Amino acid sequence: MSAPAPMDGSADLAWLDDALSTGDVGRYGPARSRAFEEVESDRGGEVVRHLLARAVDPSPNVRLTVLTFLADLCPQADRWPAVADVAVVALGDPDDRVRRAAAWLFVVAASADEAIGVLFGSSDPVVRTALAEALCLQVLQRDDHGDRWVDMIERMRRDELSAVRFLGACAALLTADPSEWPMLDAAVRADLAPAAEALAGMGGRTSWRAGERWAIVLRRRDREQDAYALVAPLVWPGESESVRRAGLEIAAEAMRTWRAAPAWLAPVLSDVFMEPASAVRTAAVGVVCASLTATRLAADQLTRMLVEPDLLATVATALGCVGDHRAVPELLRLLLDGDPHPRLADALATVAAASPDPTSLVATARQVLAEHRGPCHEGQHWHSCPALVAVRCLAALGPAAVDAVPDLAARLADAIERGCLAEGRLAVFALGAIGAAATSAVPLLRRFTASDDAAADRAVRAMLTITGDRRVADDYLDARPEKLRRCGIAPDLFDWLTQHGGLTDRQVRQLNHLFTQTGWMQARAATAYWRYHGPPSAPALLSALPQYLDDDGYA
Repeated sequence: MSAPAPMDGSADLAWLDDALSTGDVGRYGPARSRAFEEVESDRGGEVVRHLLARAVDPSPNVRLTVLTFLADLCPQADRWPAVADVAVVALGDPDDRVRRAAAWLFVVAASADEAIGVLFGSSDPVVRTALAEALCLQVLQRDDHGDRWVDMIERMRRDELSAVRFLGACAALLTADPSEWPMLDAAVRADLAPAAEALAGMGGRTSWRAGERWAIVLRRRDREQDAYALVAPLVWPGESESVRRAGLEIAAEAMRTWRAAPAWLAPVLSDVFMEPASAVRTAAVGVVCASLTATRLAADQLTRMLVEPDLLATVATALGCVGDHRAVPELLRLLLDGDPHPRLADALATVAAASPDPTSLVATARQVLAEHRGPCHEGQHWHSCPALVAVRCLAALGPAAVDAVPDLAARLADAIERGCLAEGRLAVFALGAIGAAATSAVPLLRRFTASDDAAADRAVRAMLTITGDRRVADDYLDARPEKLRRCGIAPDLFDWLTQHGGLTDRQVRQLNHLFTQTGWMQARAATAYWRYHGPPSAPALLSALPQYLDDDGYA
């Protein structure tokens, strides 16, 4: 089907019509990038005029795409009156999704006062709920709540629409005095069920459900004990499904936020496991399985669920990620199925690292490599490629995976021939983890060093581990300039060499210069610098390193 002709008589914009029809303009890619560039260069140009014209397209999907994309463009301008006018018209669209998108667009394209006026002037519950969601997001993102926002929140709390009242009470909790919390919590709870049905509808710009919004407020005010206390009554079997889900959403946010949450909440959620199969029970299992600590605490109950097909993948991978070997048979079956769960690679790697008997793991991984000799599908993440998940498992087994060296070497050779560096790097990592028993793969590793710098780094590291020959490191460093600035593997090589015969004069100068490079290189080179120079280097280290102690990336 060909794209419609440009609706404003402008130059050929078929590429834009195609992107709108397919939705590509809403996904990262060439079409979206081109549209952004065109709009940035001229906010009143032909591309913008064409987008505004397509906002009344006969197709509701196209109308939705246009309004959503215009909202993506709006943060680059304080106000955009022409877009706001289009959004106002779309607030009367027959499609609920389009009206929600129009409401969100209006909030970012118009002034706050205009948006608040429409919120309290409209009679459409879909529009009003979406406007309230968008405006409350702005409140959440502001540290300073001026009179305008305080007045709006107070009016929302008295609104006739339960979803708007709910959002108003949540917004009020952001700044309320602790003495007001019980009253506001009661207001949130009173409107929780109807709000849960109305919020996060299609077309909006957040997926926050009612429980998630309440949980965010609890987190922002650091109300840890209050969050724990809310979960049990909300997930009580006598409550509606929407309320119980809200309780699970609070539990999930608590586990992501507070260290003690799994110990407090895992027993509460484990009670839900005893119920008959339901969407709530499945969600409760998902919340527990998303936390390593909660999974350990509920491991015995979760193990009994390995026989339930709907829960098997979630439960088995969660147990695997905490090293529970009772899940190994199911993990191997999942790997053989050919459609790996996103956590399967981590689960297999964890159980493999401490496996008392790796025989079945090695055999299954080799079988998968034999059955998936070709490349992974284009654009496929390695976590979803059975062959690469198998390679990750073999890497975690280390020397115990020696029987798989021919399979890994074949995988690496194929990756080199196809120029697929990502697949090759993982095979290199696995061969290096196996160690001296992978000597037969060294010629292939030497070939891989010619691919690119990142490939060379991994291959050199693997060859050094396999051969223990310092000439591998010497040759690599000899090919690098004396005044090194950035070299990912150099700090590790210097550290290894100081413990295996010491550094050459040139390597000392390389190390010294690398330590002067503020940031990641300096922090990583510090160990080798200390090993080589010893106590006389203490003043330099104590002068340089404290600046990194409060940086999670370096500390």
